[in-house]
Amino acid sequence: MSDVLAQDLANILKRSPALWEMLRGRSLFLTGGTGLFGRWLLETLCHANRELGLGLRVTVLTRDAQAFARQAPHLAAEHMLTLHSGDVRDFAFTKGHFDYLIHGATTSASETFNGEDPLRKFDTLVDGTRHVLDFAARCGIERFLFLSSGVAYGTQPTDMTHIPESYQGAPDTRDVDTALGQAKRAAEYLTSYYAHKHGWQNTIARCFSFAGPFLPLDLHYAIGNFIGQALHEDEIVVKGDGSPVRSYLYMADLITWLFTLLLKGENGQIYNVGSDQPISIIELAYLVRDSLSPQKNIRILGQSNESKGNAVRNRYVPNIDKSRQELSLNVWTELDTAIRLTAASSTDLSHRP
Repeated sequence: MSDVLAQDLANILKRSPALWEMLRGRSLFLTGGTGLFGRWLLETLCHANRELGLGLRVTVLTRDAQAFARQAPHLAAEHMLTLHSGDVRDFAFTKGHFDYLIHGATTSASETFNGEDPLRKFDTLVDGTRHVLDFAARCGIERFLFLSSGVAYGTQPTDMTHIPESYQGAPDTRDVDTALGQAKRAAEYLTSYYAHKHGWQNTIARCFSFAGPFLPLDLHYAIGNFIGQALHEDEIVVKGDGSPVRSYLYMADLITWLFTLLLKGENGQIYNVGSDQPISIIELAYLVRDSLSPQKNIRILGQSNESKGNAVRNRYVPNIDKSRQELSLNVWTELDTAIRLTAASSTDLSHRP
């Protein structure tokens, strides 16, 4: 475990002690446990269980249990953690009762980066969600958290600085590159239907953009690419003109948000999850440069940000007033700090056996 992650986990427990008591003696089923969010959720659950003696039981669905054990042997060795092998679309239902279920499984970031077929992405998410919900109905859960995405809103209007949960926009159904947004919306409907039918509590988290340990530095995440280039390349490259605007929530902050939504979120509600502090891609490149390697050159290729359909979002920033006011959630980690911690964790992990 990196020193950064160890400190992050300690801070998470200190920030929200009441949350962990709500998990005492409980059982939880997690899908998507090997992705960025899933890894953080598992690291936190195992740490909380060890430190607080919660008697928590967690079962995580994974397509390849052996690969998971190789990637995170310390997690695989945890007695409170059970790995259940299977594909989210057709995994065999494990026996027993679960109190809570967090559903975050979709196709992997690397599959997205390598250009997976949009229909495969759609089917994995929609068919997988329905299969998970059938499982949830069988195991008698109390609360269900679905990890959705801000892409469910479609393209953010140019005159809207921050997208609120009340915005009724949606992805363009004529654009085949909007498969993720279309599928997330369909999956949201399914979670609402099943919760209404079976009487459990259901909360939807529409997640935006993030930074922190375990973030890939070589895929399609601008902040990850910039950090990787600042650490290992001769220059930082901005492929477009740098005008799109994003915001980034630190992963340790995110974890508090997700467990709060699972345990305290209002039934049937959608909550935006992310930072409301906007930054353009070009500003982000300079912030990464100045935070990590002030001597590096920044090269702006100036390629057009236009592409077919609405695949490129010029602005992607949530309004998080609802989460602030109802659940006392916030952006606790400044972006420059998040950048430095992400980089430090990457360097730390790369030098460990």
